[in-house]
Amino acid sequence: MAEPATTSAVVRFGVFEVDLRAGELRKNGSKLKLAGQPFQVLAILLERPGELVTREELQKRLWPDTFVDVDHNLNTAINKIREVLGDSAENSRFVDTLSRRGYRFIAPVNGGVPIPKLPEAAIPLDRPKTRGRLFSSALVTTIVTIILAVSVVALSKTVFRTPSAPRILRFTRLTDDGQTKFGPLCTDGSRIYFNEVMRGPRSLIVQVPIKGGEVVPLSTPIKQPVVLDLSKEGTDLLVGNGDEGGTLWVQPVAGGSPRRVGTILAGAARFGPDGTSIIYGKGHDVYSMSMDGSSPRKLLTVDSTPLAFRFSPDARVFRFSQFDSVVESVTIMEASADGTRLRKMFEGLRGEWTSDGRFFIFEKMIDGRIDLWGLPEAKRFPWQKRNHSPIQLTAGPLSFADPSPSKDGKKIYAVGVSQRAEVIRYDSGNHQFVPYLSGISAEGLAFSQDGQWVAYTSYPDGMLWRSKVDGSERLQLTFRPLRRAFLPRWSPDGKQIAFNAIVPDASWNIFLVSSNGGTPQRILPSEQTQMDANWSPDGNSLVFGSVFVPNAPIYIIDLRSKRASPLPGSNGLFSPHWSPDGRQIAAITTERPRKLMLFDFSTHKWTELFGSEMGYENWSRDGKYIYFQDYHDHAPDVGYRIVRLRLSDRKVENVAELKNLGGLTGTFGDWFGLAPDDSPLFSRDISTSEIYSLEMEWP
Repeated sequence: MAEPATTSAVVRFGVFEVDLRAGELRKNGSKLKLAGQPFQVLAILLERPGELVTREELQKRLWPDTFVDVDHNLNTAINKIREVLGDSAENSRFVDTLSRRGYRFIAPVNGGVPIPKLPEAAIPLDRPKTRGRLFSSALVTTIVTIILAVSVVALSKTVFRTPSAPRILRFTRLTDDGQTKFGPLCTDGSRIYFNEVMRGPRSLIVQVPIKGGEVVPLSTPIKQPVVLDLSKEGTDLLVGNGDEGGTLWVQPVAGGSPRRVGTILAGAARFGPDGTSIIYGKGHDVYSMSMDGSSPRKLLTVDSTPLAFRFSPDARVFRFSQFDSVVESVTIMEASADGTRLRKMFEGLRGEWTSDGRFFIFEKMIDGRIDLWGLPEAKRFPWQKRNHSPIQLTAGPLSFADPSPSKDGKKIYAVGVSQRAEVIRYDSGNHQFVPYLSGISAEGLAFSQDGQWVAYTSYPDGMLWRSKVDGSERLQLTFRPLRRAFLPRWSPDGKQIAFNAIVPDASWNIFLVSSNGGTPQRILPSEQTQMDANWSPDGNSLVFGSVFVPNAPIYIIDLRSKRASPLPGSNGLFSPHWSPDGRQIAAITTERPRKLMLFDFSTHKWTELFGSEMGYENWSRDGKYIYFQDYHDHAPDVGYRIVRLRLSDRKVENVAELKNLGGLTGTFGDWFGLAPDDSPLFSRDISTSEIYSLEMEWP
C-alpha cells in the first residue's frame, strides 16, 4: 500500500474542522462527539481527499493483526461519521461510498491540503571498474535474478496472497407472479422449490425452473404446507403443516400421498446429512430422530429458539440461527454433528454452504434491510492467508433473503424483496379502505391531543418520525444505535413522545423524546423488557407491561420521582391503556386465549370484558368504547375483524371485516390503531418479492 500523504494539524471543510493532533472534530468552534475508530477513519479519509481509500487499506491501518468483523466495524464508523456531520449515504456531501470497494472524502478541503511525501535522494555509490568479461557475467546474473524475482512475485500474488472477495456479476429475476415468497429455497439442479402466501391466508409449495419461467404449485393434500428441505436425491420434500401446530411430513416431489414423520411437533427441521435422520427444534432444544420419527435424541439446548439448520458439506458440523425475541437479535450458532462443541459464530439468520464448502452464504439485517454476506471457510492452498471476516455481497436497492447456492456453485438463488407498507384507513361511510398519511411507508401511528400531529415508525427501518397529519413538516426523532422504535404515544400537552426501542445487546425499554427533536432519554434503564407505554391523562405517569416476561405485572412510573410501582392484581397482563378520564386501565392477558381485562381505580379490581382471542385494544377519544382485533369464530377467508365494546352495557359491535384486504404487517403481528375520528388504521404490506439468480465470481 502506498504511503499516506502527510497533512497539517488542522483540516477544515465547510463549517467543520478536524484537529488531528488533539483528536477533535469541531463545528463552528464547538467540539463534537466523535472519537475512537470513527475519528480514525475520518482522519485517514482526510489524508487523501477526493481519492478512494479501500476497505482493505482501512483494515490494515486500523486492525492489522486483530480478528474483528471488519465490515461491521467500518459500517458502524462510517454511519457515526455521517450522523455527526449530518451526512447521508443517499445524498453524500462529505463521505461517498463506492460499493464493496471503499470510501472517499468528497467535500472541498480548505485547510490541511495534503502534502505528498518527497522521495529520499538516491545515495551515489562508488563502483569499482570491471573488465568486460566480468561485466557480461554480472549482466547475466542480474537478468536471471530479475526473472526469478518477477516469478516469485507473480507466484506470491496468485498462491500466497489472501484471496480476493467474491462478487456478483449479474442479477436475473426468475419469477414474476407478484405473490409473497419465503424460503428455504431448495434446488435439485433443474428446479427451485419454495413457499408462497396466498390470500386467506394460505400457503403453497411451488416450483420454478432454474432458468426462470412459470411458477407451478406442487400438489399435496396438506392444508398449510411449508417446505423445509429437499432430500439429497431430490425425490422428497420435508414439509411442515402450519395448520396442525407443526407436524412433519415427507412429500414425494413427483406427487402422491405424503407420510407423517411420527408424532413430532417442530418449529424448524431439516434432513440429516446421511439421509436416514431428521434434525429439528422444539422449544429451546435441538433433537435428532430417525426418518420414521422414532428414537428422538436431544443434541443440545440453547438460550432461545433454534431455526434454519444447515449441515456442512463434509457433515462434520451444523449451523443454525438462534432468535432472541427479548433483545431482537439473531445469532448463527455452530456445533459438531453430535451436538458437542456448541459456539456462537456471528449475527445473521438463514445461511448455507457452497457445494465445495469454501464459503458460507448467509443473510443479515441492518436498519431494516436484509443483505447477503459470505464467510470464507476454506483456503484454495494450505499456505494461503485466510480472510476470517464476513464479506458483504449485496447492498441494495432490494433486500435479499433465503440464500441457496446452486448445485454447480456458479450462482446463488435468493428471494429479492422490496419492503414497503401502505397506511390505510377504514371509511365506515362507504365501507372502503382508503390510503392515509400521503403514502408514507409506516406503522404504529399515534396522534397528538389536538389531532394535528402524528408520530409513527417508518417501515421497514424502524426509525421514529413526527409530522403533520397530511405528511408535511416531517422530522426524524431517532437514529442509530437505537433500533426498532415502536408504539409512540404523545404526552397530553403534546411536548413529548414516549416510545419503545432497543439499544444494542439490551432488551426493549421505554424512551422519551421531545416532539421537536433531541436526544431520546431512557426512562427506567432495566434488563427487564418494557413494552407499550401509555400516558396518564394528567401527563405525570406512564403505565407499561411486558409480554416477554412470564407472569410479570403491569407497572406505573411516576415521572417526577422516577419510581415504578406494580398495579395490583396485574400479573400475567400486558398492553395497558389508560382511559381518557384516568379512572380505568384496559389490558390483555399474556396467556392464550388472550382476553380483554379492565382495572377500576375506585375498586382496585379487574373485570373480564371479552373472553376470547383478541389484540391491539384502543380507547375511543370519548372513552365510551374500546376497539380491538377479534379473532373469535371468524370465517377462514375473513382472517379477523375489528370490533368495539361499549363500556355502558358491554355490548360488542362489529366495525370492519378485513376480508379481501390483502396482507397486513407490523412489528408485533398486524398493527391496528385509530385515527383522530376513531376510524380504524392499518399497515398494509405492499412489499414485492421474487426469486432471483445471482451469478457469482468466486476468488
